[in-house]
Amino acid sequence: MWHRLKWGDLVIAGAVLLAAAALAALLARQATGDGLYAEVWQAGELVERVALTDVTARTIDLDGHNVIVLDGRTATMHAADCRDQVCVRTGTLTHAGQAAVCLPNRVVVKLVGVPGEIDAIVS
Repeated sequence: MWHRLKWGDLVIAGAVLLAAAALAALLARQATGDGLYAEVWQAGELVERVALTDVTARTIDLDGHNVIVLDGRTATMHAADCRDQVCVRTGTLTHAGQAAVCLPNRVVVKLVGVPGEIDAIVS
């Protein structure tokens, strides 16, 4: 197959890979911006929204069913009394858009960027 590829094909493939790497770097930079918040939802209602900074150290206990640990700019579903433990095995959340969900207890922990920040205005 390599004998059929021309020099121009390799240039195009390289340009596509370079553009993909640049886009990934841009998205990673935006996801770890200054305004990072942890939102804790239970039964569809917002329980708490906590700004995550380098000095954040907080534990949220939801009636003994779920324990959420906020440490620095990370959030972890530390413990849950559900049978499958999928939410605990999700691990540490570090970027906006990540979430840990405990379906049996109807608890969601998600990281979001700056709330209310306007991305664009279209007229």
